Amino acid sequence: TLQCKILKCNSEFWASTSSSGPEEEFCTALRAYNNCVRRTARTCRGDLAYHSAQHGIEDLMSQHNCSKEGPTTQPRARTPPPPVQPPPDVNVPSDKPELCHYERSLPRNAAPPNYTHCGFFGDPHLRTFNDDFQTCKVEGAWPLIHNKYLSVQVTNTPVVPGSSATATSK
Repeated sequence: TLQCKILKCNSEFWASTSSSGPEEEFCTALRAYNNCVRRTARTCRGDLAYHSAQHGIEDLMSQHNCSKEGPTTQPRARTPPPPVQPPPDVNVPSDKPELCHYERSLPRNAAPPNYTHCGFFGDPHLRTFNDDFQTCKVEGAWPLIHNKYLSVQVTNTPVVPGSSATATSK
């Protein structure tokens, strides 16, 4: 079966940039990352990580003044993965980031949970918890939700012709 290999592209990019070298080396690694992501386009079309990588590459290329043409790096040899650790005891405090164990905590014979989704659509402005305002400027089609249960793709268009602010139109 065909699977999205975007995580492989991501890990190869981070491995090639783990030692901060000159800007030229970073741009070379970024071009290789871009080529890898492009090769995954067909199988990753609805994957949020794929679309995030596409936008992230564009931003990094611009921030670092990288040209789209030029040499690319070869992926570094992979180091063997660390040994598999047993799952942590959810009742023991830890400084590590928390993982969601919600479904594992449900009783085995319980009815499946009734999931709901809350979202905002139409207004391009978002107020953050820090009282900052952000304006949505993502034009085109992109995955809103993509997981093993549900896939929803939306299309954003400019609020008015010539505006950089966008709103969901489809």
